[in-house]
Formats: sequence, structure tokens, C-alpha cells
Amino acid sequence: MIVDLKFGSTSRQLNHFNPRALIGRDEQGCDLGVGDPSVSRRHAEVYLEGNTVFIRDLGSSNGTWINGKPLAAQPMAIEPGQAVHIGHSSLGVEWTGRGPQARTVMAPVTPEMIALMAYRAQAAPSAQPQYAYAPPPGYPPPGYPPQQAYAPPGYPPPGYPPPGYPPQQAYPPPGYPPPGYPPPGYPPQQAYPPPGYPQAQPQPAQAQPAQAQPIANSPAAFQAAQAAAQAGVGVAATVGVGGSATPLPAELSYRRQGGNDNGTLLIALASDTFANDATLDGYLEYTATDSETVASVIIELVEVHRRGHKDGHVWDRCLVRQGPWRTKKNDILAMPFRLRVPTGTSISGPVCHWELRGYVDVEWARDIDAKSPITMRNTDIEKIRDALGTLDYRISELEAEPLGQKYIGKFNPPMHLRQKLNITDVNLDIEYLGVNLKVIMEVEKNKLFHFDKRQEFVFELARLRAASVQDLAQHWQIEIDKLMK
Repeated sequence: MIVDLKFGSTSRQLNHFNPRALIGRDEQGCDLGVGDPSVSRRHAEVYLEGNTVFIRDLGSSNGTWINGKPLAAQPMAIEPGQAVHIGHSSLGVEWTGRGPQARTVMAPVTPEMIALMAYRAQAAPSAQPQYAYAPPPGYPPPGYPPQQAYAPPGYPPPGYPPPGYPPQQAYPPPGYPPPGYPPPGYPPQQAYPPPGYPQAQPQPAQAQPAQAQPIANSPAAFQAAQAAAQAGVGVAATVGVGGSATPLPAELSYRRQGGNDNGTLLIALASDTFANDATLDGYLEYTATDSETVASVIIELVEVHRRGHKDGHVWDRCLVRQGPWRTKKNDILAMPFRLRVPTGTSISGPVCHWELRGYVDVEWARDIDAKSPITMRNTDIEKIRDALGTLDYRISELEAEPLGQKYIGKFNPPMHLRQKLNITDVNLDIEYLGVNLKVIMEVEKNKLFHFDKRQEFVFELARLRAASVQDLAQHWQIEIDKLMK
């Protein structure tokens, strides 16, 4: 299944190899980004599950909406004809191969939705400290002396009035007023800041870096900054203070490890099954049981074929960490990795198996290694098998050559053709040629065919993968009819 997403000027395609897309205002950290202030930094996630498209709100300020109704905490399925909004921006979803009506409606946001979003934003608790009045940008929060104020470029230093105000209205005057009281010369009922000055609104802490420096100048404020970082707001959270934790076993449940007297190496994966032309993500965790000098940590994707090299073929290798560095006893180092699965892969079976091999190269000592067996699929071959199956043709044999770039086998025609043409098997060769897939069908001569008959055709891989099984079966029927004619 293939789904095309469009959000602002960005687009992304979802399929079974890339089933998720992150949507938000952070164009660097999200798959679909837009500079709309109504969109949160990380707003929502769209993902495929089977043949259904789901959307989930990630705790955004203005919410995610389907047909004018906000999403709750649980994901919701997206259907053709619906109107999906991320804040004030519309999300386009199109199901490839299902006709022109298989898409969502790109409708403008309604005034009722805008009013509801404004109400949600006002009702949401602010991440900023609450003051009786908000100082102008560049001035310290109440309770901080003027000399500790931080003025961003373009603003006057503390003790001088904002641009456009006469000197007698300078802010702050000597003796900064305590919290909850206006500057001298302003009656209590008068709003602060002075008339005409834009009223500051509570914003997430990362949107006001001007307050970061004074916050760190007192122990109490430093504790507040630490609490904000743990809550995911503030400059500490923005720069990643505290680091990240290794995924828990519940998140990466498929685990294998190896070790010796020098340490233990753990390979952690979310699943043990992968497909061709995809990426393989996981974690290595090295635990030192002695003080050693480590030269490097490496992970490999290996195919071991019965007719290939006895040690297998390394399809991809990732240098997870380059040393040397000195370890101490009980040091634990968690390292993410990503490997690329080739376009044409042998399918796991009796003659071929796949595994990940991790190595810790320890200088002047025995290396540490770990292996993790995995299952490899080939979705191109599976699709061809399904297309032939819809025509009542059965693949009886299909075996990959070493390195998986070629498959050789046979398929059986339906019973009525076997009797009519005296054919029990059709030889089948499938070979990867760069971005194409070449197919050769051959029938050996018999009493009806005086010579061997052969039919060749080539698929473009991208179109083959995008096509439905029904369309592929229709093409196979045309080619088989040519062969049997």
C-alpha cells in the first residue's frame, strides 16, 4: 500500500518500508514541516498499520482535527473524503492506485475551529512562571535586579525606555517595583506595560531565550530551569541537557548478546524480520568487565548461503564507534546503528540464512563478538508469487542464487492447460538489473512445441512495487498467453 502526504510545500510517501511520518513546525526534525505558528514543533504523527492510515496528536497546543472535531489521545483512522487539519494548516492524504476520489479534502480552517483552538490554548497550563504583569522583552522578570537583565540585540540596556518612548517613561526606574505592582507614575488600574506597548503573552520557554540567562543566576531559578527541562520545555530541553536513555527491553524486545572476560556486547532490535531495500535500525550496548583499550565497535549485515562463501557475504557494515578509548570496569556504552538492506535479497530458508554480527575490537586482548539471527523477506518475489496465484498458477520451486540477485525456479499452469498443452512446468528466471527486474519464462519442447519457447520482459522496480497485485496479475496473463500461443 502506498500513500502520498502533502503538508504545506513538503510531501512524503508512506509505504511498508517507510510507514511513519512526523509532522510539525520543526522543519529539520520532522518529515513534513511548515512555518505555521499554529503548528507545534512536533505536532502529530501519521503512520500505516496494515492497509489503514492512522493519525495521532502528540500533545499539540492547537490540536489535530478531522472533519472539524479534535482528536483525543488515541490515534484515529483517516478515510478518503475527510478534511484533516494540523493547527490551521490542511493535511493532504492520497491513496495511490485507488482512483481520483481516494484522497482527503484540502479545506480551509473554519472560524469555529479557530475559536476552539484559541479556547484550548487559553485553557492549557503555561510552561512559564506566572506574573501579575509581563515585562517587555529584554527586561528581567520581577524580583531580579536591573543589572542582571539580558537585553537582546535591538533593545536598549536596562534602565532606558523602549524605542519611541520619551525619557520620563524610562523603564525600570531606580528601585525596581516588587511583583504585582506597576512602575512609579502608573495608577494601579492602568495596564502594564504602558499604552501602545505590545502585551507579552505566555509562550513556551524555548520561544523566549532572552529569559534563559537571568534564570540561571539564582539557585531557586536554576531548580525551576531543571524542572522545565524534565517537562520538555526551556533552553535546557532545547539543547538536550540530561542526554537520552537506552531503549528499554519492552521497546527493543529482540535481543542477543555475546561476551568474554573483557566484556559483553548486546544487539537489540525491535523485530527479527526485515525486507529488501529497507533500513535496519537497532542498538548496541557494550558493558566492560575489565579495564581495556577499545579500538572500535562494528556491526555487519551478513548473508550466509549454502553455495556461497563459508563465512558469508557482508552486505553492509557500520562503524558504530571509532576509538581508541579507555574503558573502566562496569562502564556501559549504548550506541544506535543503522544498516541498509540491499534491493535484491535472498529469502531466509533452508539454503540461506541472515545474521547481524557485532564486534568490539579490544587492543592487546581477545575481541568481543555477538551474533543475532534475523529473518529476511523479499517483497518483490512475494508480490510476483501472489500475482501468479490469482491466475491459479503455483510456484513449485524458487531458489535464490548466492547474493540474492537472481532467482531460479518453476511454476505450474492450471490443470486444464496442463492437459491441453501437455505442460507440467514453466521454467522461471528472475534477475535484478539495477533499477529493473528481468523475467524469463521458458517451456521445453514437447509434441505440441517443436522448439523451446521463451518469453522475456522487464519491470521497472519502482512501478512494480507501486502497482496492485491485480494489475500485476493482468500483465502476467498477457505474457503467459504469448508464451502459450
